[in-house]
Parts: sequence; structure tokens; C-alpha cells
Amino acid sequence: MKFYCAPMEGLTTFPFRQVHHRFFPGVDKYFTPFLVANQTLHFKRKEIRELLPENNKDICTVPQVLSNKAEEFLWAVRAIQQYGYSEINLNLGCPSPTVVTRGRGAGFLADPDRLDRFFDAVFQDLEADPDSRMIRISVKTRTGLTDHAEAGPLMKIFNRYPIHELIIHPRRRIDLYKGQPDREVFGSMMAESVHPVCYNGDIRSIEDYLRMKEAFPECDAVMIGRGLIRDPSLIERIREEIMPEETKKQLCSAGEPEMHSRLWDYQLALYHAYHDTIESDRDVIAKMKELWSYMGDLFPGTEKNQKQIRKAWTYEQYLSAVSGIFSDHQDGEK
Repeated sequence: MKFYCAPMEGLTTFPFRQVHHRFFPGVDKYFTPFLVANQTLHFKRKEIRELLPENNKDICTVPQVLSNKAEEFLWAVRAIQQYGYSEINLNLGCPSPTVVTRGRGAGFLADPDRLDRFFDAVFQDLEADPDSRMIRISVKTRTGLTDHAEAGPLMKIFNRYPIHELIIHPRRRIDLYKGQPDREVFGSMMAESVHPVCYNGDIRSIEDYLRMKEAFPECDAVMIGRGLIRDPSLIERIREEIMPEETKKQLCSAGEPEMHSRLWDYQLALYHAYHDTIESDRDVIAKMKELWSYMGDLFPGTEKNQKQIRKAWTYEQYLSAVSGIFSDHQDGEK
């Protein structure tokens, strides 16, 4: 089984990838928040920082690109290729209104004929260029814009082209992140696909993973986003759950650092890693607040201190609130 970290705008930037990989190794691929390919044919400075090899050292990173024009996407492919990447992911899944109204992300799914022409132009161009022929193009998609019935025609398009891997989030764009992923539609798409398929959507626990694997035993890749933000050890714990019993015994005898200690060090390192790229305490704390809106679930009974995080605007206030969370939670477990 291969495990991927889904891109989450503003959170899974290179400081997150560096820190998460250091404290919780085991992710096979990290996908960058989307890089925008547009008529300027230039990436922003913050997007270039996502690509710099020194910011992704020893981390398998896949740049994700947001585009709906073949010539702009091809420019992005070649620009990214200069940094040494061999796989680029096309975003056909983002449901954000500001993205969809421009016909990008999940909005591109509304015009299958145009999508077909896009792929045709992209793959013809890459095949004709000896320097770009080996670049792998993967796709992250939803099942459609408004109706799961769109999935069948979309699969016919995907199957016509040499896509490296198809990552399917079985929700429509109109679902955003609400309701349950439609696993029946996922199963149909996977059965029809001529490409390797990765499952994405609402894997938030070991039990969620096991249910998905039971439903789709042939699926050998899973992408986790919010579940990994909530519990940064989730992929590690899934791997331990599915490993042979003898290997589990060896791990236990070796001794694992206490999870509380690792989580404390992890969130503190993440704060400082973000701060190395963002000068303002308030902006860094805003990121940490978003992180804790997920991770707080790991610390039941600490709602009072979690509320203090939401009120914090200085490092001292943040540190006091987080210290209270770890202290109160440990006391509650005694």
C-alpha cells in the first residue's frame, strides 16, 4: 500500500512537509498545494519556494498544477521539470468557488470536450519532445460537477491518455467536503480505469482505512488530507496495524517515544518552521489555529485551552494555551 499526503492550501507547504517527514516518516508522496499556471507564464515567489530542491530534500514531493489551458500547463510542466521533478499532478478536484468559476479545478469537469482537447494537446506535445517524454502526468479528480453520472464520460476521456495515476475523490464539486464519499461510484470508476487508481476521501482513522481496504482490496494507494492534519501519526499507525505480527513485536521491543512528547515537539517545530518563512506572529498563529481546529480532536477534555488558542495572537499566548492542552490531557489520562 502506498500512502500520499493530500495538498491543503496554506497548510501542507514545504515547512509542513519537512517537519512532518522528520517526526512521522512513512508518507510515500507529498503533493504540493496547487501552483497556478496562467497567462503570465511565471510562478509566484512563494510557489517557486515550494519547488526548490533544498526545501524538499529527501522528501518525495509531487508538484500539483492548476490549469485549464494546454499551452499554460505545458509551460508549467517544463518549468517544474527544470527543478528535477519527474511527476506533475493536474488538479481537477478543487471545489473552491474562486477556482471553479474560472473553469479550473473541479470546474474543468463541466466541459468534457474541452478537457479532452486539453489532454490531447498536452500528451501530443510531451510525446514529441524527447526532453519531456518521460515526465509523468497524474490527475486528481472528483466524480463530476453536479452529478455522479458525469463519471462515466470522464473515465472514457481519462482512459484515452497515458495518465500515470488517477487519484479519485468520490464527491461531486457541489458536495464540497460534506456528506459521505460515494464509494459505489469510486468502485465503478476504478473498475473502468486502465490506469492505477488511488482512493482519496475521509480516511480519518485506522478503522476508516480498513473499511476502505475491505471494500476495495485491489486498491493499492490512498491519499489522506484532513485525517493526517488531525492525526499526524495516522499513516504510521495504519502501517503498524497492517504489518506482520512479528514485525510489530520487534517495534514494541525497540520502544517508541511517547506520543505526547512527539506531538509536543512536532507542533512546536512546525510553528518555528512556518515562522522561518513568515515574519508575522499573527500569520503563523493563524496557521496553527487552523491546524488545531483538526488536531484538537486528539485531546478530548481540553476544550477550554483550545478556546485559548483561538484567542491567541502572540507566541506567548499560543505557547501557554498549548502547554495547557498537553498538561490537562495527560492529567485526564492518569
